[in-house]
Amino acid sequence: MDRRDFIKYSTASLAGLSLIDFISLGDVLAAGKGGKYSVVILGDTHFDAMDPEVYHAGYSLPLNPKREANHRKEFVRNGKMWQENCPRLVKRAGRLVDKDTRYIFQTGDLIHGDTADADTHKRFLDDAMSRLKTDLASGLPLVTVAGNHDLRGNDDAVCARAYSDYMVPRMSSELGQEISSTNFLFRCGPDVFIVVNFSDPDIPAIERMLGEASGARHIFMLIHSPVFPFDSAKYWWWFLLGDRQDSRAAERRHIRSLLARNNVIVLCGHVHTTEFMDWYGDGGRITQMTMSSVWSKASMGEYSESENRPEQYGTLLFDKDPKLLNGIAPALFDEYRPGLKAYSRSVAVGSYKLIVDGRHVYVDFYAGDSPRLSKRFTLR
Repeated sequence: MDRRDFIKYSTASLAGLSLIDFISLGDVLAAGKGGKYSVVILGDTHFDAMDPEVYHAGYSLPLNPKREANHRKEFVRNGKMWQENCPRLVKRAGRLVDKDTRYIFQTGDLIHGDTADADTHKRFLDDAMSRLKTDLASGLPLVTVAGNHDLRGNDDAVCARAYSDYMVPRMSSELGQEISSTNFLFRCGPDVFIVVNFSDPDIPAIERMLGEASGARHIFMLIHSPVFPFDSAKYWWWFLLGDRQDSRAAERRHIRSLLARNNVIVLCGHVHTTEFMDWYGDGGRITQMTMSSVWSKASMGEYSESENRPEQYGTLLFDKDPKLLNGIAPALFDEYRPGLKAYSRSVAVGSYKLIVDGRHVYVDFYAGDSPRLSKRFTLR
């Protein structure tokens, strides 16, 4: 996209007065000079239709019927969720948009996936993007990151290509800049946002982008998975470069060190919880905010914390499954726990507002469709 196309796009976005007519060029320039700005964020959304045949016609896993049966239960969950709770959640998120809002973020698993072909997969993605743009802020850039469900179907490789073929030009259009892959970087004034596809971590790309971001006031990484091990007996290995054998430990520690030395703020999803972690180590700091908008149960619309002290991190999984004490997990969590200065965890879901005000960074969380602030997290 050349400069003329960028100006054309930017002018069109600013002229989208039907949605947010109070955004002015002065507001944008103020953010560029380091003024206060905000980003409205949705976590995982698993967008879907009530009728499974709309997006899942022809879906079949003949070699794994049990897995397919579990997925079909999720189709029912998603359809009901998007008919009842999620429209209310998204409407509430839309009310968080104000004159300081510069972007809408979504942390991956935009769609539930599980499609039979590339064309259906692209339509699924386009329908989800259109729905969020319509319900939130069609005049603002909507930035999303690849989640595992966004790449899943009868043939995951086909769906991954379909995602890239659709989303790379779409993100170029949304941001008004040339983007060539599902790993990319963009700037908002003195701050840098790095978008990382966790399903196929491109270590050289992450290194390159962190190098380009050097010297920024704040460096944010938008990624689907957490970068810290997840306190869950079933899914403790669901994190960047994680697996049950910790076979990529050297790469994991290398990337962790790069993130820490750049004091990166991680914005992520994947595990369907609202969690806050502030970790010091490797000569720096990593702050992580995990977000979810999968409102599948009414009770998840109320905020309460199951853990709220650093020493509680990495204990829940052993309570649930004591057998894990004999494996890799204890050493893995012991590696991170000493550097953890703040930790809280909740199964509540909702919408989030990132607020950047100079050196200060906050995330305001609104559980379900609550009209009142449920929790403010201080990230910086």
